[in-house]
Amino acid sequence: MEIVTFIGQSLNQVQERLTKSLEGLTSQDVAWRPQAGANAIAEILWHVARVEDNMARQAGGLATSVWESQEWNRRINLPGAEALDDNYRFLELGLAAPGLDDLIAYLVAVHQNTLQLVRGMTPADLDRVPDSSAPGRTVGALFRHMITHKNNHHGQIDYIRGLQQREWDLPRGTGMTQK
Repeated sequence: MEIVTFIGQSLNQVQERLTKSLEGLTSQDVAWRPQAGANAIAEILWHVARVEDNMARQAGGLATSVWESQEWNRRINLPGAEALDDNYRFLELGLAAPGLDDLIAYLVAVHQNTLQLVRGMTPADLDRVPDSSAPGRTVGALFRHMITHKNNHHGQIDYIRGLQQREWDLPRGTGMTQK
């Protein structure tokens, strides 16, 4: 298998697993914290989408992120979010969590943008260094981190779902398809 195909399939697999984990959640579920100071699902999902968006922008040498270019700041009512870092904890600041449908739509838009970027790459592109101030951070390293980062936070979301609903689990075989 060619490496760029492998990256695309890995991104698809983690995206499918993550979106399946979000099915059936209520607004109360996504805003619930296991304890004070812990992240809610909405905050984790926001963070995952923002990090992927920014990493894809870096990897592709793009001037703007999906957040900016598709005006998600107007779609998701999160005051000042475009100026904040990716670890923004809006619930701690007393702001309402964005709607789950909006967060998922942003995540899907980011994923589609990332896949479009991957489809246009060759294996040689993976060795390119997009930022000369970080010579070890190649395009390939950005994608590797993107995949592991999304998997890590997907696990956190699954854990929180398990705390909320003891019997909950992903359907067997979720994410095993090859797109």
